[in-house]
Amino acid sequence: MATERERVIAGRYRLRQRLGAGGGGSVWLAEDDRLRAQVAVKEIDVPPAPDPAVGDLADRGRNEALKAAQLREHPNVITVYDVVEHDDRPWIVMEYLPGTRDLRAVVKERGPLSSEEAARIGAAALDGLGAGHRLGIIHRDVKPSNILLAPDHSGTADGRVLLTDYGISLRPRETRVTQSGMVVGTPGYVAPERLSGGEATADSDLFSLGVTLYYAVEGTGPFERDTLDAALLAVLTTEPSVPRRASEPLGRVIMGLLAKNPQDRWGAERAHELLAEAAGGRGADGGPGSPRRQGATESDGSGDPAVPATAAGTAHPAVPARASATAARLLRGGPGRRAPVFLALAATLAGGAGFALGAAVFGDGGEGTRPMEVRAKTVATPSPTPSPTVTRSAYPYGRQAGLRDALAAGQCVDADWKDGAYQGRAGINAVDCDDDPEGQVIATVAGPAVSASDGDAVRGACARRTAKLRASMPDPVLYVLTPEKGQSEPPDSACLLFLKNATLGGPVGDFRKVGDEVFITQLGAGDCINSVEDGEGSSTETLVSCDRPHDEQVVGWTWASGEGSSDSVDTGSLCEEKYGVNWARGQGHKMWGWTSSDEWDDGFRQVMCSVARDDEKKLPGGVLKPAY
Repeated sequence: MATERERVIAGRYRLRQRLGAGGGGSVWLAEDDRLRAQVAVKEIDVPPAPDPAVGDLADRGRNEALKAAQLREHPNVITVYDVVEHDDRPWIVMEYLPGTRDLRAVVKERGPLSSEEAARIGAAALDGLGAGHRLGIIHRDVKPSNILLAPDHSGTADGRVLLTDYGISLRPRETRVTQSGMVVGTPGYVAPERLSGGEATADSDLFSLGVTLYYAVEGTGPFERDTLDAALLAVLTTEPSVPRRASEPLGRVIMGLLAKNPQDRWGAERAHELLAEAAGGRGADGGPGSPRRQGATESDGSGDPAVPATAAGTAHPAVPARASATAARLLRGGPGRRAPVFLALAATLAGGAGFALGAAVFGDGGEGTRPMEVRAKTVATPSPTPSPTVTRSAYPYGRQAGLRDALAAGQCVDADWKDGAYQGRAGINAVDCDDDPEGQVIATVAGPAVSASDGDAVRGACARRTAKLRASMPDPVLYVLTPEKGQSEPPDSACLLFLKNATLGGPVGDFRKVGDEVFITQLGAGDCINSVEDGEGSSTETLVSCDRPHDEQVVGWTWASGEGSSDSVDTGSLCEEKYGVNWARGQGHKMWGWTSSDEWDDGFRQVMCSVARDDEKKLPGGVLKPAY
């Protein structure tokens, strides 16, 4: 009779060694008999009798594989190769990386990490989370044991950072895998809004990442307590102390991510910038004289917490003021009363029915307590009343701009350049991104109503935040819209991109959606498209994932000189001359050149160059690389 180690799954994957358990099943080292390669195989535990509280776990396992597989090309997410059925349960086949350890095991072995190392890990994890968030996938269980460190391609230990276990992930508006009112996650790492009955969002993942970074640099979590109920109450009501071992920029990121109110919590872009700074070692490890960041700071919508200096001269990040107010509201009660959220939590704990540690919840070998499902009541908290001293302009960017509402990243605009193209203060009108917009807000930068010196800092921040996108665009114009002075609560400055002599035609960068029709002005190097001709000399281009077979891949732009019409220019030859030696020669590929006839007469003489197969079949999935 075959032993457990000799089991062969789906006639192909031979189990060799049990590596561990957690997140809904056991993980095995296995050998793929067909490819003679080692893989990791995750066995999804399915109870003999279905539990309505957790739903169909077999289907849940398949969903896990589907979600993780959508991120298979991301360097910071464990790659899923296959999902198979065996013994009436799903098995997920993943890449196996020898020498891999999770972050919790590394900290237990080595002690707290340096600020630079913790920031490097945090930036990589944030990239992986962001890739999922852009697809609408919420991880929902970010914690040290779900961040893996593996040797990189040069063999450097812990050089690669990978997210794993999307087993309880959730798309916005997706059917829950637990009963209504159940919160899934790990005690001490679940965001407070989730414990209060709120939805899982990208913001709640960012809170969990903040707790994880705190643990990495301090060696203990900010909400670790002796009992489960104490840990949950700490998440809801206790403002964490500033991490003492963290450098100034890393400390600011951690405290910004740990804001109780998701509206006050730092967004991914803002956190990523300071994590990059902290990873570069530009701040001392929390010692006296740590440099402070001057001028405006970047945000996805919230103000930057102040950084007061202690009497000893050490700069520490302060808790965001509104986050403290949120905690105060959670605790507030009249004479002889206790806070409603505490009563709800205490009743849940006393009743013993609040934690469903059933078939879908397993020990993870990491956080000291098992993933939990908490039956939480929604907490009604009063909306804060604006102070009588708050001043806001009816035109937050000034009367000349004409806008009555603050702009947000992703909004599209038209502009009236009263002082000449891209000069002075333009009149701005928000428009639908499908209506051939002239420009788009790519990012926002938080800060007070800007002075001249602050304005330079804001423009520098916008330049950094849009640098990668601008590098892929033809003749981009960066325009920074700053708030009108004199407002005690001004809007964020807006970083807008336009094109010289052309409209954007639609959203650009990460604001586009795969499957949408696009114009060439929305495209840039690295984009993949399918093109369908209408038989009358025109065609329709659709943005597609490069992971799947596609017609063409954009490689860059070139300039067309001369005064003739667009039809008189041999755009293919122009692209061949500039890019052919690297992208087409000797590879069965050819270059295509694209122009916008609608914009040509207005001076837009940029030609978009793409590479396609010479036999007109589709390029295989995957991003093409230049030959040299």
